[in-house]
Amino acid sequence: MTDNKKFFEELSALRLDEAGASASAVEVLSHIPIRKPNRHEFFRVHPEWALATTVFTNKEDRDEIYLVPPEMRVALLGEARPVLLAPAISRLGPMFVWPVSLPGEDGRRSPWAETAHEAMMLAREKWVRLTADMALGAYRFYYAEGQLPDPIWPDKSFEQILEIAFRDRIIKTEDHPVVRRLRGIV
Repeated sequence: MTDNKKFFEELSALRLDEAGASASAVEVLSHIPIRKPNRHEFFRVHPEWALATTVFTNKEDRDEIYLVPPEMRVALLGEARPVLLAPAISRLGPMFVWPVSLPGEDGRRSPWAETAHEAMMLAREKWVRLTADMALGAYRFYYAEGQLPDPIWPDKSFEQILEIAFRDRIIKTEDHPVVRRLRGIV
């Protein structure tokens, strides 16, 4: 007990100096999910960045999404789909990459894809919430009524964001486990 009393008698030794008071930590962005927005979250889409490309969604493995480079599109013909990869950020801060479906080979887009695309475009300027309406056969989307602050985007380039998001999910060769599984090799 006496030792504690002496300890607290010298509070000046516990005070932060000016340099220590401003010490902080910087988060390392190590994981960016690839997903559509959750129905209860408001989100924004980066106003300048988007990439039209092809992805494969592995329905057998928690809907994990893989990037399909041009040289692998023939190997996954009928399985891969064209999307617009749009970096987005939720109201609570976590960033994600949203794969918004693009028109298929026939140039047509489903009502689901059309309304998702409209919501994505609005989310470049406003906070938006997206909900599925099965009776409508499309998404409904809403913008926030309040004056919410603009999102704070991570200090990363679009290329770095995609590299983090697709770190281990790029189908580069026909030897990839996803391609082998689709061909019945494994």
